Order: sequence, then C-alpha cells, then structure tokens
Amino acid sequence: MRFEWPEGFARMPEDDWTHRPVEDLALKYDTVENHGWYRNLELTLDQLDRFLRDGDLVIDYSGGTGIFVDRLLRRRADLRAGLVIVDASPKFLRRALDKFRDDGRVAFRQIRYLPDRRRLEWLDEVLGPALVRRGADAIVSTNAVHLYYDLVDTLASWSRTLRPGGRVFVQSGNIRNPAAHPEEWIIDETVDAIHCASVEIVRRDERFAAYRQTLRDLMRMAAYDAYRRKIFLPVRPLDHYLKAMARAGLRVEDISTRTIEARVDEWYDFLAVYHEGVLGWIGGVAKVDGRPPAEAAVRDRLRILRQALQIVFEGKEAFDACWTYIVCGKQGWAGPPSSPSTAR
Repeated sequence: MRFEWPEGFARMPEDDWTHRPVEDLALKYDTVENHGWYRNLELTLDQLDRFLRDGDLVIDYSGGTGIFVDRLLRRRADLRAGLVIVDASPKFLRRALDKFRDDGRVAFRQIRYLPDRRRLEWLDEVLGPALVRRGADAIVSTNAVHLYYDLVDTLASWSRTLRPGGRVFVQSGNIRNPAAHPEEWIIDETVDAIHCASVEIVRRDERFAAYRQTLRDLMRMAAYDAYRRKIFLPVRPLDHYLKAMARAGLRVEDISTRTIEARVDEWYDFLAVYHEGVLGWIGGVAKVDGRPPAEAAVRDRLRILRQALQIVFEGKEAFDACWTYIVCGKQGWAGPPSSPSTAR
C-alpha cells in the first residue's frame, strides 16, 4: 500500500505546528466524526470511490483533522493513492498528523495567510511545484465551501491544480438550494435562530439578568453580531457557487441533494465547541472585548445554548437539513460531460 510521491515533495513539512502537542479544540472537533449528521460524507465517499484509481492523487481541501480521509481509508484499506490534507488550521492539521503520521499515503499542508497580499495562499502555492507539476486527480471539499471568502480565486487555484480528466467533489449543508424541502434547515441558519431564542431567554429568566445590560448596548451587540457572521457566514444561493465555478474554469457535471437528519444533542455538542461565535454576547469574547469571559459566564452561555435549541426545535430530538453535492470537471477537457441533475 504505497504511493510514490514526486521527487522533492515531503509528506510532513518542517513547520512549527508539526512539533506542538495536540490541542483540546482539535480533539473536541474530531469527535463530530461520531455524530449521526456526519452521514453527509457518505455520498461524497461514494462519488469519489467510483472515480478513484490506484496511483491517483487526492487533495482534501479544508480537510481539518482528517475525518474524511479516515473514512476513505477505512472503506478502501488497500488503496494505493496519495492523499494530501490541506487546511488553514495548524491545530486541526496537528490532530490529523497524529492520526496518519505512519501512513505513507497521507501528506499534510497548511494554508498560510499572506499579510503583504492580504489573503490566504492559493492551492497551487500551498502544494509547491513538485505536486503542481504532477497535478491532482481529485479535489474534495466537504462542509467548507461556504466559508471561502475569495471563492472564485480559490476555485481557480483548484482548476490550475487539477489534471485533465480530474474531478472536484464539493458538498455543504449551507447552500440555499431550490430543490430543498420547505421543512429542511440550512445548517448555519440554526445559529441565528438560536441567537434570537437566547435573547428572549435572557429577557425572561432572572437567572440571566446580568446579561440584559449587554442587550441594551446596541454598539456592542452589533460587534458581537459581526463576530458571529464572521464565523457563521451568511448563506448564499446555489447559483452563486455555480457561477463562481464557471468563472474559475470548472464545468459542473452533477448536482444532487440529500436530506440529512441531525440530532439536536449532537448539534449542541458541535456548537458548544464554537460557543463564542454562537453566543459571544453572553459574557463577552476576547476578540471583541480584549479579555476572555469568566468561567461562570461560559457555563451560563452553554446552559442558554441548550435551552435555545429546545425552543428552536420545539423539543424534538432531531431535525432535517439539506446538503448539496456538486461534481465538477475541468473546462476545456474533451471528456464526456454528464448532465447535471437535482435528484434526491
């Protein structure tokens, strides 16, 4: 089970993060792999499994702690392919390194911020010349495309990296898709609903009266709203992504949707990791206030978060969310295109 990496390419870069201990945030995030709503990965795994051949090179863009790669290798233990986990978070990459250090098929690269250019590195800059010359056979992005600020430029760097005949597999639960059922949630829109429910809890419940003064401070609340929307970006329609892909040199070949059931308690576990972004106005946020919240405020924040979820989902144990899946090829390649579909 070997993959021959191009000469001059090192699986593990000599970066500072590779020598640091694994942090609690990465360990907590990694537990979402056990959540039922992470069935959203199954269709992408099916699509990639049908496409992938021994000797191929796969880029897991925004690969985080390596959850997708782990599932792929469990499905195809004998796969002889190269898998590069690319992510902007050194904390998450460090956890991925902990899991795959001894697997010669897996490599790791951090997307760095370039302060002089005021942007993150593009994929072809991250991978380096040896891998760019070789080219990727597949690029995968799961649960992340809605987070990209410079969407067209990011996708264009994928197109430059992709080999003729290669494929891009993108999916997200935060795309507004006209094929979605009316009762299905856009996953991040739950955050705004939780915020609104939490405001009412604080206004009614005397146990949380200390946070009412913050609610009356419109400038501070605006700062917390901006911080929340920086972490949980406003939802964009499907057409926004399709146009960006076309501008970036990618040809959309298939569009599909799936209804994914999410348990409310598991969604709480996920949001609790990002509690500062969800309900930072309860107790404050270091990036807004210059100091971290008190431990008692964090406990209140999590208590209110749990109550708000019960209100938003009316005491139900689960809710349905719509996931959108897009498969692209490279424009200008003479292979046979397939007709896009909206099949569920």
